[in-house]
Amino acid sequence: MAFCADEPTETEQPIDNADAQTASGDVENPASELLNHDEQIAALKQRVDQAEKALLYAQAEFQTIRRRMEDQAVTERKFASAELVKSLLPILDSFERALAAAEKEANSESLIAGLRSIMKQMHTQLEKAGVKPIDSIGMEFDARLHEALGYTEDTDLPANTVAEEIQRGYFMHDRVLRPALVKVKAG
Repeated sequence: MAFCADEPTETEQPIDNADAQTASGDVENPASELLNHDEQIAALKQRVDQAEKALLYAQAEFQTIRRRMEDQAVTERKFASAELVKSLLPILDSFERALAAAEKEANSESLIAGLRSIMKQMHTQLEKAGVKPIDSIGMEFDARLHEALGYTEDTDLPANTVAEEIQRGYFMHDRVLRPALVKVKAG
């Protein structure tokens, strides 16, 4: 192959425009590109730091709210029965007056009448709170409503029937608050 001065050789390839611009300095050089990437990385790191701080703040705020709600729940449980107790205080006052009157007088009939009145007040307040007595005597024994303390043979009731109530049981809004303590007819 003969060399001709007009033809470019393999080593003398034409310079394309991009290479020419890079060579002339019109486009950023690799060092400035690295600086640009470093700035982007620094900006991203700053955003990550801000996001981490925001997350920590949100977590702290959440824990504060949770702690306040727990404190409020404890306080509400502590004073949940306050209205019921407040409604029972006049009954306690009536018991104190009845006891003072009984100590002054020997009249048992007026004492009995006063105690019946107090008992009626008590039942009224308990009913307002949703408390009702469990009917037991003559009913079939039910382990959900009754707690058997013993058996008896002394009645004409059918077997497995509540013959005697030792302590009354109560419902509160259809839930057993306290089962009745009973004696059951043996079968």
